[in-house]
Amino acid sequence: MRKFDLAAKAHAYADHWNNAETARGQAIVLPNGTTHDGFTDKATDAQAAQATLITRTNDMESAMQTRDNTLGPLQSSTTLFTAYVRAAAPGSVFTAMLPKIPPATAAAVKWGKVLGDLNEIWTRLDATAPGEYPALTLPVTLSSGTTRALFGSAVATFATALTDLQSAVNDIKAAQGTLRNLGTSINTDISAYRKLIRSLFPAGHPIRASLP
Repeated sequence: MRKFDLAAKAHAYADHWNNAETARGQAIVLPNGTTHDGFTDKATDAQAAQATLITRTNDMESAMQTRDNTLGPLQSSTTLFTAYVRAAAPGSVFTAMLPKIPPATAAAVKWGKVLGDLNEIWTRLDATAPGEYPALTLPVTLSSGTTRALFGSAVATFATALTDLQSAVNDIKAAQGTLRNLGTSINTDISAYRKLIRSLFPAGHPIRASLP
């Protein structure tokens, strides 16, 4: 069964089941008590889980792209900002506040914490009284043209991407778990249904011959 075939497979059997009941003139119930309506509900649930899986996979990929596109420029700004603070305000409280910068390949979550700290430091630095650190030009604008407002906006975008990514991953795992459970149940029902149809209808009967 291909990745997203479970619902289509189940709906095909639900349609066949309906035709079989019409041909027989009465309800067909599996040995485990599953009725046509109960099986159809499973097919509908599988379809919903598959739709969630597709949608949230797209959301995950979008969040990953935003994360990756945002992180590179933020890392460059981090390098420029920390170098400027150390050069223009050596030995200051702001230099002491600078966090340890992780390698570029470090986990995005680790970078999220560092970027949040730097945004706070930059905000406090811009609020410093003029002249307290003579070498500082306030508000700080990096050589790249990045201001605290631009940096803060990018940090917020990055943080949102991380949150969206984790949410999508959680939903994908839940949908995958639902599909695994439904797949087991649906395939068990299908196996029982096929045996039952072969016992209820003779060889060559259209219902038996049209089993999916």
